[in-house]
Parts: sequence; C-alpha cells; structure tokens
Amino acid sequence: MATPTHENTTTTPAVPDDVETEPIPNDIVPYTYLNRLTPPVGTTFFHKETITIFDDQRIYVKGLHLETLTWRTDVYKYASGARPDKPDFRRNGGEIYIIMVHAGTGQAPDALPFFEFTKTVKVPSSIIPVKQYPASNSGTRSGSDYAYRIDYSNAMAMFKDGGNSSFHFDATYQEDFVRQKAEQTGLETTDGVEFGVAPDLSFHASYTYPIIGLSVFKCLDPSAFPATFTFRAGAGWPGSSRHGSISKDVSISFDLAP
Repeated sequence: MATPTHENTTTTPAVPDDVETEPIPNDIVPYTYLNRLTPPVGTTFFHKETITIFDDQRIYVKGLHLETLTWRTDVYKYASGARPDKPDFRRNGGEIYIIMVHAGTGQAPDALPFFEFTKTVKVPSSIIPVKQYPASNSGTRSGSDYAYRIDYSNAMAMFKDGGNSSFHFDATYQEDFVRQKAEQTGLETTDGVEFGVAPDLSFHASYTYPIIGLSVFKCLDPSAFPATFTFRAGAGWPGSSRHGSISKDVSISFDLAP
C-alpha cells in the first residue's frame, strides 16, 4: 500500500521570551531540517515503517547502570530501476534501497571521561551497507562544540499505477545539528554501519543526548527479504570491563505485491 506524501521542512523555530535557549555560535551552520523521503501517493513498491528498537531500556555492566536508552528508527524501503516482482531484477538494473532515520534519547546517570555511546546495525550478506551519515571527522568545530550536516539525496526510477509506469523520484534528507562538547562518529563496515557520540565529560557526570543519524543500505535480490537486522547499543569504555551493550534482532520485510 502506498504511503501518503509527507514533506517536512523546518528552520530554527521562534522561542517564547520566557524560555532560555543556548544560541548556536555564528560560525556554525544554522539548524535546518528537510525530509522528502516519502514519494507521492500512488507509488508502487515503496513501504515505510517505524521500529522501536529499545524503549527506556537500561544498559548495565557488573551491576553498574551505564545508560538508559530509547532508540527508534523510521525505515523507508524503495524498489528502483526494475520491478521486484519480475524475473531478472538485478540484470535489469534493479535495486532495493533501505534508508533508516534514527531518533531517540540516551541518558547516562554516572558517566566518566572517555565514555562512548555507540550504535551498530549489522546486516546479512544479502544487504549492502552504503553510507552512514554524518561521517566521522565531518564536524565543524566551534570552541568545544561540533556542528554536523546530514545531506542525503538519491534520484531513483520508481513505479506507479500498479507497477505499469515509471517516474523519477528524488529522495532527499537534510539535517543540521550541533553536539555540545561532543563529537559524533559514523562509518560503514563490511557487515553494517556504526555511529555514536563521544562526549567530553568530567568524572561522574550526568549526560543526556539525542540520537541522530541516517543509514543507507541496498539489496540486489528481492528474495533476500525478510532480512534480519541486528541493532546493538553500547556504553562505556570500548574494549574495557566498564563497557556494556544490549542488542535486538529485527526482521525487515519487503512486500513484492504491486
């Protein structure tokens, strides 16, 4: 079933006089948000779902509470280039794209210097990791803060009228954000993507952060679905005894019916 078109464009909102905010430094790009990932009504072979990966889930290690995490992702799935319900999908230039827009909140009640808060998405061999946004070392520094930009665009040949006609759709997502006293990491691996936040913390600090990131995958074989994606969240000092993690397997399907 096609999903109604949703276009969301936002700039920095007006704030009431009695509400205090911390302004973005002048040498950091202003906040913008543009989501044009949903194609028009009537598009065939497109699906969107929202997955709650963790809901107020605690991460422990040896009885130590490292983080309380809520992590969800909007999953956009597109068939492009060829009909996925017909033979020779790959030979005819077909690709299935999976875009994940991550959101949520992490809260560490008693963090320490050099703690990191990481997220990974592992995929089977039939799914190809394409890109994780924003990438590591892509931030613009201003003092102790880092500004980041997610800028994704993909021109896809998609289908409508039950798959009987085609059209071009430009999937676009843009978001600017600032990490205060923290850097964001993001990279692709052979079997997935990784992203996270590395804050500059004092001893026994309370730290709260929003989850922000966009992951892109593709698949060349429609029969690979449903595919199992493994989501993992880690907190603490990586590779040490003061590091804990939680994980969850999620089955993601793709409906081949027009």
